[in-house]
Amino acid sequence: MPYNFKNIPKSDNNSAGASAPKDPNVTIIPVSYIQTWPDRDSGKVNHVGSFVMKAGMIPFSIYMSPSKIKATFESEGDEDAITFKQMFEGEHPGNELEIAEFVQNFSGVPCIIVYGSCVDQFKKVIGTKCAPVQLKPSLLDDNDKRHHTLKFEQFAKSPYVPGHYTGAIPAAVLTALPNVTDVKAVITNVDGLVFKLPATTAVSAIAFGTVNIPSGTVITLVGSGGAVPATLANGVANKSAILKNGTSWVALDGATINLRVFSAGTNTYFIEESRA
Repeated sequence: MPYNFKNIPKSDNNSAGASAPKDPNVTIIPVSYIQTWPDRDSGKVNHVGSFVMKAGMIPFSIYMSPSKIKATFESEGDEDAITFKQMFEGEHPGNELEIAEFVQNFSGVPCIIVYGSCVDQFKKVIGTKCAPVQLKPSLLDDNDKRHHTLKFEQFAKSPYVPGHYTGAIPAAVLTALPNVTDVKAVITNVDGLVFKLPATTAVSAIAFGTVNIPSGTVITLVGSGGAVPATLANGVANKSAILKNGTSWVALDGATINLRVFSAGTNTYFIEESRA
């Protein structure tokens, strides 16, 4: 679907151009950790859904001095060949063993950076699947201060600016959903963003129980396979899924589906955004 250009008026925030205080805990995700990438929507900036990690992989964060965090991008290329180069830079104070070991062992590792501010309701993603960023570190240890400068740059050309992200930042290894049996895989008390279904050995229909999540939020289901993987079918009843072309989703091992929660009166529906 092509993007429709529209007017962009001045923000209602009279200080929209002022610096936003940054969250000092910056998330770093090595590309090798990622099982499923959330697609960008038709505007080619907003990620729909969440990053899903491979089994046992957990993103990590590094403290960076808030006033020293800087994210930029530049455009380059000749007429009809313009690309973007995304960059991120921050400072970690001190010269402890842990940061020195990170610099030594992480240089050359393709990754993405996810960072946020204390005023925005979204985070930004630096780096893409086909053009990740890599670390270019430096150290200052003099009479005035000691810090490591952690600069991340793309080396491959990219057609994309940094992405907007409202998905989950995985903080632990995914576990099976509660209250699930081989007879009927019921997702109850949904109050997070990423959920892993258990492996099933009998015919299992995925259904939704009590849902405590705001309308408009996108959740991600992750399959675990099994002798007879659970199935999410298209439906029209309350707490049912509305799937593209009415095609059922099978919870094969590693399969994912992104569903947008939509409330209509007392009914709640889960509308498919994408699957992989």
